[in-house]
Amino acid sequence: MSDVVRAISLAPVLALVLGCSASPVVSHGGPVRDNVSLIDNLRARQLIVEPVRQAKLELVRGYGTALALSGGPLQRPAELLSFNYDSNDLGTDGAQVAQEDASRISRDGTSATTPTGVVHTTYDGPPHLFRRERVIVLYVGDDAIVITLLTELLGAQFAGR
Repeated sequence: MSDVVRAISLAPVLALVLGCSASPVVSHGGPVRDNVSLIDNLRARQLIVEPVRQAKLELVRGYGTALALSGGPLQRPAELLSFNYDSNDLGTDGAQVAQEDASRISRDGTSATTPTGVVHTTYDGPPHLFRRERVIVLYVGDDAIVITLLTELLGAQFAGR
């Protein structure tokens, strides 16, 4: 194969590779509605978001995902717990169930009234609980950048300190 033919046949591949490598992180767009859109919105703000483990918080139904955050505007890494309320998994309106769980949590975020009684929990720092549609997010800590970021994405915290 001649050098000219080889260069022409590689041109579309190089254009595709170069075009992809130069493009910034792209968000799917839209506000936070669930765990997937939360991660998408965090990544669109240049944060590195890594799901690290399944998490349980006695104050809410079901399991969540621990998300490790770094990069972007953060001065130090942070961790969030994100509880997704998928309507298909629940067999009912996930946003309504998330609202019910949020309404059962005390204002300081340390207890909740459940069908079986009151449950309590303690944290290693100040808790901040946020809810938007089908997701409840817990951040434990005092990093003002993380709190501001979550407030921008999810609205004001509904419980915590």
